[in-house]
Amino acid sequence: MSSDQKGFVEIASVLVNPEIFTRPYTCDVEKYGCKSMCCYRSCIVPPQEAKKVEEHLEGILAYLSPENREAIKKNGSILGTCKTQCPTGCVIHEDEAQAIRRDFGGQDFRCVLLFNNDCSLIYTNKEGMRYCSVHSYAIEKGMVWEEFKFADCVQYPLAFYTTGEGKKVMSIQDTPYLNHIKCMTEPSGLPMYKSLKKTIETFMGKAFYKELEAYVGSRK
Repeated sequence: MSSDQKGFVEIASVLVNPEIFTRPYTCDVEKYGCKSMCCYRSCIVPPQEAKKVEEHLEGILAYLSPENREAIKKNGSILGTCKTQCPTGCVIHEDEAQAIRRDFGGQDFRCVLLFNNDCSLIYTNKEGMRYCSVHSYAIEKGMVWEEFKFADCVQYPLAFYTTGEGKKVMSIQDTPYLNHIKCMTEPSGLPMYKSLKKTIETFMGKAFYKELEAYVGSRK
């Protein structure tokens, strides 16, 4: 166990950050009035995830402003071209880049297309609230959004990865550049292991989640 996992508990062969048992978390754009601050830059997406979402592109584009729709159509993909989008080098914060390399391995990742220096898939509704069109489309169609949306987005604020020694880990993202976001500075709601149940099941499976619940129950 490395120093990064010091104090973690082992549940069903997975090292778990025990903070998820007590730390409250809820994602509520209206409650916090945060205007989807965590989406202020595009997320990092492997080709297979982009392809899955682009199969539903027309429905997703319907949420966007005409300008955003045109930008994506002109680009020919929801993914940006690195040399064009970031001509002086990648602008993704090193914390996130490290998390992606650690969590998802050496896949060929690219960023979602930026438009006006913002994620091109974000839209603003009539009330002035900013939302993700992929997320909204999934809910509209009755999909499980955690299974449809990009993994980079879904896992936040958790982190799922495998160590160099092959040990699976579930922790909380250590991204200082996002620590000012209200859901992190003003935590509320149920403990993370409850409020993020579906996220945990999506990444780790339902059997693991039952083991997680059993562990919590045994501590009471």
